[in-house]
Amino acid sequence: MLVGISLIRNEEDLVETTLRHHLRQGVEHILIADNGSTDGTARVLEKLARQDRRIHWTRSGDLSFQQAELVTDLARTAIKNGASWILPFDADEFWWAPGGLAPQLRTSNADLISVPVVNFIQHREQARREPRAVLSAVYRNAAKIGDFRKARFSVEAGEYAYVEAPYQRKNILRAATGMRIGPGNHTARGVGPRRSRRDSFACFHLPLRAMEIFLEKAEQSERLRAAGLPSWHGWQSHRFAQIVREGRIEEEWAANSELGGCLDGARGKVPLAFDGRLRELLRDCVD
Repeated sequence: MLVGISLIRNEEDLVETTLRHHLRQGVEHILIADNGSTDGTARVLEKLARQDRRIHWTRSGDLSFQQAELVTDLARTAIKNGASWILPFDADEFWWAPGGLAPQLRTSNADLISVPVVNFIQHREQARREPRAVLSAVYRNAAKIGDFRKARFSVEAGEYAYVEAPYQRKNILRAATGMRIGPGNHTARGVGPRRSRRDSFACFHLPLRAMEIFLEKAEQSERLRAAGLPSWHGWQSHRFAQIVREGRIEEEWAANSELGGCLDGARGKVPLAFDGRLRELLRDCVD
């Protein structure tokens, strides 16, 4: 049984689409922890849980930023309830495999499947968050740039924009008692030794879905600081908080959003690759 797990906060515009999509991909149950949302996220989750018995949610409260611990708790709950595979995902991630995730996993003997992250880039005119915004993200980077371990320094140095930065691969995990999921769901401990890279799978990611998301990222920066986490943890949020303080939101949005098939940043116009896969996947999932 494939069980999806997710820790979310203030995702009212996106959470219904995300859950519908993953159920269509063959996820059999989804466990959600709402981490102190202040918008209508809880109301949406309550509605979805009434409509579909495969969706279960709880309130974790506003527990600072203990993301790894809370997601690990969700994984252990899933295992107690009979999960054989665990899929940790964020609200702005849309996992995909040819023919669906669950059918593909039935033929795998791996303990951990490593999947590439594909960043999609929003259209310049999408100022506000809304459910249909995901359908206008039809471009991605034309080529891979650099090493994810150097992404923070390269973005801060102006070598490329945040949406161009390479991401560390993410994982689907075979259930194992005692597993621990690391920050950002990028790593895991306590799983078996058999590991597989599956580039036929993908994690489609929409990191900046509207210009106003910068304000949410800035708020997240304060929560990270309050949790006493080091500055490298959530460096993107700290960067965006600084941009908000300096009044440079429109400039940064131009460098991280698509207009005419390009980004407009410090390097000038950066051509992007058209890719309609995310729109096609989500077209029937958006309410």
